[in-house]
Amino acid sequence: MRCSCNSACWFCYFFNIYFMKYFILFIFLHSLVLSFAQINLDNIWILGRDKNPFEDTIDRFGGTSVDFNFLPPKYSRITIHVDMEANASISDSSGNLLFYTDGCSISNKLHGLLKNGDGINAGGLTFVQGCVQNTFGYPTHQGVMILPFPGHANTYVLLHLRKPDPLSRAFIEDVLYSVIDMYGDGGLGEVTAKNQLIAQDTFCDMLTATRHGNGRDWWVVVPRYNTAEYYVFLLSPEGISLRSVQQIGAPIKNYTWAIQATFSPDGSKYANNAPLSGLQIFDFDRCSGFLSNAVHNRYPGDTVFACGVAISSSSRYLYASTRLKLYQFDLYATRNIEASRELVGVYDGFADYFSSLPTTFYQMMLAPDKKIYMTCTTGNKYWHIIHTPDKRGVNCALEQHFELPTVHSFSPPNFPHFRLFDAQGSPCDTLGIDGPPPPRDTMPPAVVCRGELRIFPNPASVHSWLELPDCQKGGMAAVYDITGRWVTDWVLEPDELRTQVDVSTLVSGVYVVRVQLPDGKRLTKKLLVVR
Repeated sequence: MRCSCNSACWFCYFFNIYFMKYFILFIFLHSLVLSFAQINLDNIWILGRDKNPFEDTIDRFGGTSVDFNFLPPKYSRITIHVDMEANASISDSSGNLLFYTDGCSISNKLHGLLKNGDGINAGGLTFVQGCVQNTFGYPTHQGVMILPFPGHANTYVLLHLRKPDPLSRAFIEDVLYSVIDMYGDGGLGEVTAKNQLIAQDTFCDMLTATRHGNGRDWWVVVPRYNTAEYYVFLLSPEGISLRSVQQIGAPIKNYTWAIQATFSPDGSKYANNAPLSGLQIFDFDRCSGFLSNAVHNRYPGDTVFACGVAISSSSRYLYASTRLKLYQFDLYATRNIEASRELVGVYDGFADYFSSLPTTFYQMMLAPDKKIYMTCTTGNKYWHIIHTPDKRGVNCALEQHFELPTVHSFSPPNFPHFRLFDAQGSPCDTLGIDGPPPPRDTMPPAVVCRGELRIFPNPASVHSWLELPDCQKGGMAAVYDITGRWVTDWVLEPDELRTQVDVSTLVSGVYVVRVQLPDGKRLTKKLLVVR
């Protein structure tokens, strides 16, 4: 039917045009949201200090949750029982908090102790004083980081630095790791390996990481104190191992406090900032894990007491703090990065009204909203925000002393850049990921061949996993109550090494799971159901 030229028809014509325009826009935005939905592992930040009734007379202490699932981020007051000096947290692929740590223990999403999550970094007088008695605070500020365990679904590796020497409060001597299985404790998580030694030496309080060029593994870099040496570790499905010790640049003469290191979001640059050593910037090869082309900047005549460093989301602009001043460097100025230095902020003299503590500049972290957040050198209720860090000079829009719901202890959460994946076209991109991989917490559980029948989590409330020994396949499984009465049974498929067991309909109690394998062998395991 041909439409005649009248007002109603013209209305329909333009309506269809605009409808299609916005429909296409909706589809584009929806696809964009889905593509980024799997990289929200840093969407919840936990800040704050445990409430102390002897010093908190006006309810200033407690926890602050910063939720980047909202734009602008949502600030909420929460109850915590730790002091977030060393600071790391992790969320699932949808941006829901899983757990966090202060370097002494691990807290679950309900802000209680994660199962077996106590005694992180235990050993030596410093742990007793700093973590148990809390007499002088935990002695590292960039000493913890949480990474997804490659090839192990819903499993995370906590990297942490320890000062074990009872006679010294100064030097970090151990790089450790702990493993958290989020299938444990009914989905609240459980520490399955704790305080495992990776390396022992004298290290700087600069723990940071970037993704390997294959899009799956992680490079972890920790400088050695006063030697210009860098320990480079690789976290892969096989675990974490030392890959090289490289000597490059100038020695870092501060072992702890007032220092920070970071990688650029694209993984091509590594930088660290320290009062006695200055700012150092290196090229980084995501395939080999090697540092090169050191650039060294010293601050002329500035009062340098505390230093932080962060890089904008485009990987172009680097920000370096020196307690009283904030500088910007252009990393695209490859011929002379040092000459690109520009002063973009000066501490304005503001101090916390109740504590009189100054809000001078300290450590920084790039957030999911592409802004950079900077803490203070003193524990107070404020931090600073660089609103547009990808703009040159003072157009980066530094906002000083933004008030938080509670007092916070020094350090922002220590995150890698989770929005970096495989290096396309690179010789080390051998896994065929070609872009963002599936969300780690929705991938099938990794299978590890063991010599016995496993049921986990156990106790369970909703479901458990049944894993056959020695990667055997197929068979028959049955569940009996404690009196020997049959409850249910099912066939174990020959192409599945691990089977999910639904216990949501079972009453609380002890059950017996019996498995008969194709070769006639029978296996038995107890299962505890708890509501």
